[in-house]
Amino acid sequence: MRRFFSRFLLLLLVFSLGFPKVSRAEDWGSFVVEDEEETAPDPRRQAWALMQRMTDEQKIYQLFFVCPEDLTGEERTTALGSQNVFASRPVGGVMIFGHNIENEKQLMTLTATLQRQATKAGLYPLFIGTDEEGGAVSRVANKLDYPLAFSPQEIGETGDEALALKTGREIAAYLTPLGFNICFAPPADTVIDKAQPGVQTYGQDPELVSRMASAMAEGLRESGIVPCYTHFPGHGAMEGTSLGNLSIRRTLDEMRALEWIPYRDAIENDIEMILVSHGLVRAVGDDIPASTSYPVISGILRGELSYDGLIITDSLRMAAVTSNYKTGQECVAALKAGADMLLLPPNLNAAVRAIQKALASGDITMERIEESVERILAVKIRRAMVTGQ
Repeated sequence: MRRFFSRFLLLLLVFSLGFPKVSRAEDWGSFVVEDEEETAPDPRRQAWALMQRMTDEQKIYQLFFVCPEDLTGEERTTALGSQNVFASRPVGGVMIFGHNIENEKQLMTLTATLQRQATKAGLYPLFIGTDEEGGAVSRVANKLDYPLAFSPQEIGETGDEALALKTGREIAAYLTPLGFNICFAPPADTVIDKAQPGVQTYGQDPELVSRMASAMAEGLRESGIVPCYTHFPGHGAMEGTSLGNLSIRRTLDEMRALEWIPYRDAIENDIEMILVSHGLVRAVGDDIPASTSYPVISGILRGELSYDGLIITDSLRMAAVTSNYKTGQECVAALKAGADMLLLPPNLNAAVRAIQKALASGDITMERIEESVERILAVKIRRAMVTGQ
């Protein structure tokens, strides 16, 4: 009898190991497989496993970070109707602006409905993001009349990392309950002479900028907000504005010695996301925005600085980009350059068609798109947005 019981336990163990374990994600209507092959400490391996369930169309749409109006077709969206906006446009992220906000209750309903509809469409949880740096660049706080957090300039003047950490925590403390999980901050730009109009910075010392940005990023992260370093390769020495042509006339050696220090330090500390600006880096020899430049993204950020995390473009609606490309082609160019997420394409439908056409012609491969989707999902997994752990 004892021998029979031992054999029974052995068979039961073998039987149980023969089937993958599945668990339901807290914020996701599908299942996360947890078998030996797919469960790993590395979020990239888990992301790869999740990606196998996606159609090619879903993979393409996962690349886009859009505004609500791109999904609804309205001029101004503050609420969603009963029709699922993700049924035909299963994007990876949604950007909330001041015009999408009326009050706290409305905003919470909007973000919750976005996540709920994404779940019903069988998607992974959305990135829901906004610009909230503190000071003047505080879309949510300004709209809801919250007290403004200290600006990067104010923090930089104190040189106090504890204040930067506290500021990140304070911003995350109101963003998280409102349904956000991404903040396009901290700004990691180092001022060379004087700050570009509208750009907030911690100061002229790259070591100071690095310390303040790192502390703020940690404050955001502690309360569930994914930080995103902006605006590589740095707005500190640009000529022009984002609405026109931005030109960076410094040498690569000059930028290595100054502007890139905060980004280099962040990469060493495994920063989740970096946003690439539209500056024309003259030193790399091309005449196109950094956000669509292979030498800048793949050559410098991916190659020289060894960044393998998530790269997102700055808004592709800016004239610095649209003046260089036909509608839709800016997204193809950014992907070919090495970017992962495409922020605010001028026309979502045209962008998707352009990518599909590039796939059909061989100008872009599905493997290239899957590289980016894997990075996107890995950040969602890493920040416990998929597994809920």
